[in-house]
Amino acid sequence: MPRAPGRIDIGGDRAISEALAEALLAAAHDDVVAESLTHPVHTYPARLHPATARALVEVVSERMPDGTALLDPFCGSGTTLVEARALGVVAVGVDLNPLAVRLARVKTWTPPVPRRRNAKDAGLRIAAEVLMSGKEARRAGFSAAPMRAPEGFDPNARQRRIGKWFAPHVRRELEAIATAIDDVRHDDPEVAEVLTIALSAVLYKVSSRKSDTDPTWVERHVPRGAAARWFGERVSMIVAGIQDLAVGRMPPTVVHEADARTLGTLGLPRIGAVVTSPPYPGTYDYADQHRLRFDFLGIRHRAFDEGELGTRRGFASNSLEAARRWKESQIAWLDALAGVMVPGAWAAFVIGDSMAGVRPMYADDDLRAALDDRLAVVAWASQQRPILGALERTAFGERGKREHVIVVERRPDPRP
Repeated sequence: MPRAPGRIDIGGDRAISEALAEALLAAAHDDVVAESLTHPVHTYPARLHPATARALVEVVSERMPDGTALLDPFCGSGTTLVEARALGVVAVGVDLNPLAVRLARVKTWTPPVPRRRNAKDAGLRIAAEVLMSGKEARRAGFSAAPMRAPEGFDPNARQRRIGKWFAPHVRRELEAIATAIDDVRHDDPEVAEVLTIALSAVLYKVSSRKSDTDPTWVERHVPRGAAARWFGERVSMIVAGIQDLAVGRMPPTVVHEADARTLGTLGLPRIGAVVTSPPYPGTYDYADQHRLRFDFLGIRHRAFDEGELGTRRGFASNSLEAARRWKESQIAWLDALAGVMVPGAWAAFVIGDSMAGVRPMYADDDLRAALDDRLAVVAWASQQRPILGALERTAFGERGKREHVIVVERRPDPRP
């Protein structure tokens, strides 16, 4: 979402479109929501801004029939799901990214107080034990434990992929933390997932990878014990966010690891509202960005590699073919979405224009073209991106590059 406000154009229902414009502006004006609840526990590139998600959940949930749930079919790190839970709205998420699914589940995990305490105690205990082990490693005669060998991963291939990214002492600390988490997983898989996300959150910080989105190798001097200390701090942060989110009694948030084009096969509840931000074509490669995490943590990701929609790598190889596949996939997931929504339900889509190779992709045009007769536009708001590169200015011309929020309504099925 653009942090520098640009001109906003609106259309459709006046009251709704004005609310959508406010949702777009929330990203630039918010200094509180993004750092609240469980939002800050783990980085996630290009996530939907929490303040925008909150505003849109409020807009669409007002029309939800009783006994229905809000759906995010591209839930990513769970931003919309967290905001729905905070507002007392039952929600369900879907994503094909296995790391995103784990992250969304942890960020919406609201167990009883003793279970939260168990998670924090386990994390702090592991951090303390690894710190102590690090001190012992400096003594003569110390013998380091063997590296982990996650099931299903060839240890030699894994070493080739991740070995260069960590200093030896950092790698030992990380492997010791991961081994301890594996031990917890035998008795308490839910707590182990919390600890895994805490480890994932600090993984790039102690690596030589420049950032989530930039795989450049950089020299990084990480002090001994830093990985363990930061892991313990992150566990405490997660549990504190869960504590803030766990207000009132609600059923658990369910997050499915699945392709959005298969919504009809997932056994979802009746869907009375949707808030989602689908992929921007040609912009990101989440499978590549998370590959180091996948390899270190032992997360299988073949289905995600093959099924990720609108990837930059796909457009780089053949932009015309990738654009064709993108439009087909958009028709498919919108068809699946319409199939699970109840008549009268509203769906809010946060989408953005993008560059696919050297071709401009107008997100609002593509979405409207993919809608079938069951989904009708109610209102929209589009915000200009004020800062563009030279290639973008040339490609998008006077129309400009924009971020959009479009609300559509599920029409009743035609009578037989």
